[in-house]
Amino acid sequence: MNAAVDPERDLEDEARVFGRYLVGRPPSAAIVARYVAASRTLFAEVSPPGERAVVTFARRRPWSVGMLDAAAGLVRPGSLLRGKLLVMGAILEASPECAEDFLPRNAAGVAFLVSVALLGTLAVLRAVIGIPLHAAVARSAA
Repeated sequence: MNAAVDPERDLEDEARVFGRYLVGRPPSAAIVARYVAASRTLFAEVSPPGERAVVTFARRRPWSVGMLDAAAGLVRPGSLLRGKLLVMGAILEASPECAEDFLPRNAAGVAFLVSVALLGTLAVLRAVIGIPLHAAVARSAA
């Protein structure tokens, strides 16, 4: 049995999931409200079923957001998921409580190189897993 669809709650859940993905903690109620308002305006057009399915999957399964984001960045850069993550990133970056998360950090020599290598490896792994996951989720809506 399907639960009743509540678009407002879905957008609030998206905001919390995407905020946690981008800055590692849940966003404040004010940021959630900004995301909901922005989403109602920017994403009012009906998207293709496959695009909506990917966003719904990511919202319901937060563990998948990084993989789906990596995959979409390679195979669907203009997708609904990427658009929604970009909007949330802009809201977070422009919010005083999260702005510092987007500022550069000082890293010295070897620590910087190790960090870049680890982050690059993680990005590749996410994409390798995410591409078939993205395809399967998008296809499931067709």
